[in-house]
Amino acid sequence: MKTLIQLCLIAVVLYGCSAGLNPKDTAAVEAAFSKYEESDGKAIFKEKCARCHGYRLPETRTAEKWPRIIDRMAPKAKLNEDQKAAVLAFVTKHAKAS
Repeated sequence: MKTLIQLCLIAVVLYGCSAGLNPKDTAAVEAAFSKYEESDGKAIFKEKCARCHGYRLPETRTAEKWPRIIDRMAPKAKLNEDQKAAVLAFVTKHAKAS
């Protein structure tokens, strides 16, 4: 049982550290983001958030998780309140189902 718990914890850590899209593969990045409609939230997310996080997409988290993440990261990304709201609207709209 202890080994099973350890394996589960390792799997969670590895999943959390998995890379998103390769930022050098601009074609893949553009293709991945092309499925979303153009919006301020998309542009800000792509420029200020996804770039530093390996271009992870909004559907990597649920809508319930995104507000806490955005609250924590907005100061680091130097987002003002309007930008923060736009990003939150974008990611929650495209978040994975809970």
